[in-house]
Formats: sequence, structure tokens, C-alpha cells
Amino acid sequence: MAAVAPDLAGRLREFAATYPHLPLYSRICSEAAADPEVISLLEAAQPGQERPVLLLAALHDLVLRTPGVAAARWYTAVGGSSPGPSDDPWPDVRATLLEHASALRAVIATRSTQTNEVNRAVYVAALLTAAARDVGPMPVALVELGCSAGLLLGLDRFRISVGSTVVGDPGSPVQCSGSLRPGSTALVAPSLPPIVERVGLDLAPVSLSDEDEVRWLEACLWPDQPERLARFRAAVALLRPDPPLVVAGDMVDDLSSVAHSARAVATAVCGASDVHLVVMSNWALTYVRRDRRPLIASALADLAADGRPVSWITAEPPGAVPDVEPPPLEGETVLALRRWRAGSEVPPSVLGVAHPHAPWLHLL
Repeated sequence: MAAVAPDLAGRLREFAATYPHLPLYSRICSEAAADPEVISLLEAAQPGQERPVLLLAALHDLVLRTPGVAAARWYTAVGGSSPGPSDDPWPDVRATLLEHASALRAVIATRSTQTNEVNRAVYVAALLTAAARDVGPMPVALVELGCSAGLLLGLDRFRISVGSTVVGDPGSPVQCSGSLRPGSTALVAPSLPPIVERVGLDLAPVSLSDEDEVRWLEACLWPDQPERLARFRAAVALLRPDPPLVVAGDMVDDLSSVAHSARAVATAVCGASDVHLVVMSNWALTYVRRDRRPLIASALADLAADGRPVSWITAEPPGAVPDVEPPPLEGETVLALRRWRAGSEVPPSVLGVAHPHAPWLHLL
């Protein structure tokens, strides 16, 4: 039985209706939804990747590679200006899409959207602080699942404001911030625990020395939000001379070996008998089959069997993390913590909710 073709026009209209505050992208999707020639570009996508954001990323990538195209005048990343209320970017955008249709189809057919939202360091900092609360400033071996380029592994080199609390490097050129919603608790610890080893695990990790791959990550960000682009570029520039280790592998099958190695390196580096192994995932479990997600916890339980502390900090959609019940709060991202202490797991903790890109948090 043949697969049913997705309603691409409907998906484009839905994107435009969901993000009316994006003057460029909402306009592109609204007009593209009524344009069969443009829609045909997205038909080249791999099954499951036929999403407006892939078409938009392919166009953004083209603009970044070839800033002389007509559409570039509407992209701030290459010196253009965001469209105002009376501007119509569609004629330039459509001309660019059709003129470079072959190149765009090739990108759409082989790529998938992949992002490193650096501002997520805000809720990662809150989670890491919570994970260390009962073990103190013990050295940390940090492992990120679904790391992409691993930018979040360098969070202790960023200036991170969580409400009125600032952690990380106050003088960092990478500025991350998130406000606390009314009724939130503040962070208890004024600093992050020391991170002595950091490793990322991803099926297709990105090396910060690979300009084409880094450009694709930038293309997956939205030009209507220039502050995200600026923060991404600052993080890349800061970490590129001394990048975190990123390893190609499956975040379930290869977790045990990568985490074991990270903890061993951390132990050797700091000469401590105890190292706190912290595994983090943020918007990564959605790419893992639901029946395989409990295997992550099983692997961490095995790693904790020797009595050393192990924590799993998660920022995932509601219902994504096994044994974590979402709180009765409105938010697309649930912040949670699972811990193993003295060889056994303690009850999971839900810390609160957040916006997926962390401009705000509601901490319990």
C-alpha cells in the first residue's frame, strides 16, 4: 500500500498561523502554501522530513553561502533587513527559490533540521545545579545525548542569567538569559559544579572545524530572531579553539561505553575518588523510540551500581522521559532530574517547566 503524501500546503499554512510574529518566515510559508512550484521543492525531502522548517533552512543555507541572491536583502545574517509591515519579501524569495531549485532540492533531499540552541544553557544550568545539590562541588563528568556540535557542553564558559542569579563566566562573550515566572523559586547554588570532562554523543555529530556543517546549524536557526544567530556565532567562536569531544554513536546503545570513558577520564584528570557522572538530554528523546527510552535509565543504573553518584538531567516534552510525571504547569519543556545515589535510584524530581529555548522558566 503506497504511503499517503503529506499535506505540504497545510503544513506551510499551519506554520504561518503558528508564528505570525516572524515577519519573514510567516510570510514565506503563507505564500508558499499557495504555490505548487515552491511546494514541489519540499517533496524532495526524506520521509518524515517534509516540514516547512527544512525548506526554510535550505533557503537560509543558500543565502549564507551565496549572499548575492535576491532573497538575501531580507536576511539580517548577511547584512539585509527584516521586512517591515509594508514590505513584501515574497517576490525576491520566490525568484531565489525557483532560480536555485536544483541546488535546493539536493539539500532538502539529503538534510534534516538540526539545531544547537545555545540559550538552552539557562535550563541546563538550573538542572545541573539541582543535580549537584546533594553531593556538593564534586567534579562532574558531563555527557550530552543528541549533542549536535556540543555547544551546550561548554556552558560553564558562558554568562548564564537565571532570574537574578548569574552562573558561569560573568565576562563571557556568550550571553544566555532566562527570566523566572512569578511563583518560581530561585537557584540555591550561586555557581556551577566543576566540569572536568565533557563528551557529546550523537548519530551525526558536527565538528566545529567543519565550516559547511556549522553553517547548516546556523541555517536551521530563524533569521527573524537575530539574537539567536548572534549567540550561536559567539559560542562557536569561543569553543572552536578548544572544542568539546563529540562522538558518533547511538544515544542508547553507546551510552554505557561513552559515559564509562568520560567518568574514567574525569577521575584521572582530577585525581578524585568520586566523580559525579551527569548525563543530559534536551529535546533529544523525541528522536528515540518510546520503547527504547527506559534503556537509558537501565544503563545509568548499571553505571551507578558501584555506589558513585549518577544523575540524568532532562529538558524534554511532556511524557517523553520514563517515570517522570509532568507538573500541572503550562510549558512545552519539562525540567526533570533522575538520580542514583549509593547504588540505588531515588524518586525522580520535577523541577518545573520552560520555553524550549529558555527565555523563561517556572521552577518549583
